[in-house]
Amino acid sequence: MDIQSICQAISDSSIGTQLRQSTYVWPAIEAVHVLSLALSVGTITLVDLRLIGATLRNEPVTDVIEQTQPWTIAGFLLAFISGVFLFWSEAERLYPSYSFRYKMVCIVLLGVNAIYFHQTVYRSVDKWNRSTAIPARARFAGWFGLIFWMIVIFLGRWTAYNLK
Repeated sequence: MDIQSICQAISDSSIGTQLRQSTYVWPAIEAVHVLSLALSVGTITLVDLRLIGATLRNEPVTDVIEQTQPWTIAGFLLAFISGVFLFWSEAERLYPSYSFRYKMVCIVLLGVNAIYFHQTVYRSVDKWNRSTAIPARARFAGWFGLIFWMIVIFLGRWTAYNLK
């Protein structure tokens, strides 16, 4: 069984069909997805802007991260769960979409960026926490996050408007 057949079976399942045909549930899930993305990407953007030195320069990096992290995690979890349901309802249409595939690749790369940042650069944050001179690797992580989240949002909208 190939991936396209699996996606077709997911979409044709009773849950996939009910989600797709629902007058209220599907739009509610879509709304949760968009709002939770705004929450998670918005808080991530604050951190990334601090890392590149564009805003909150007088705030310690640890304060910005610690204050936004619970909101980031909550928003991301809601976006992930709602995204699973959106995929479930249209898997056979989403899988062939290159914009959807690129979006998923970018999300994985963003996860790698976050893990890399927290496992390496952030471990030495005590040395540069209050500084406006942020290490190059931290600035890179910030720029990477900003650029790739813009790409993810663009590709998400592109996918929604170009499904056949």
